[in-house]
Amino acid sequence: MGILFTRMLSSLFGNREARILVLGLDNAGKTTILYRLQMGEVVSTIPTIGFNVETVQYNNIKLQVWDLGGQTSIRPYWRCYFPNTQAIIYVVDSSDTDRLVTAKDEFHAILEEEELKGAIVLVYANKQAQ
Repeated sequence: MGILFTRMLSSLFGNREARILVLGLDNAGKTTILYRLQMGEVVSTIPTIGFNVETVQYNNIKLQVWDLGGQTSIRPYWRCYFPNTQAIIYVVDSSDTDRLVTAKDEFHAILEEEELKGAIVLVYANKQAQ
């Protein structure tokens, strides 16, 4: 998962740094994805209050990955992190069918943000049944 995404960004960004936001509703798996990208393994996490930020290096690209908490009370503050963002990873909990409409609405709101008009977007359907 991490290598494929990093290779894709490497071909797009070349030898430089990129700022990436990992967004989605609470309990979608954003923090797990962040640490899987950084350490290459799944680690136990707790709900993110605020944010986690990690640098992920792969070949010629350095990714500054911001994992922002997805609780309802925190989502309005996402826009504070939008400036200078080159990519968004929007994580959806595929097994949480009760909140898919909420996830869609939040995603559409992100797409309307002027500061993110040029950003690359990846929608990651997490927690799919095997």
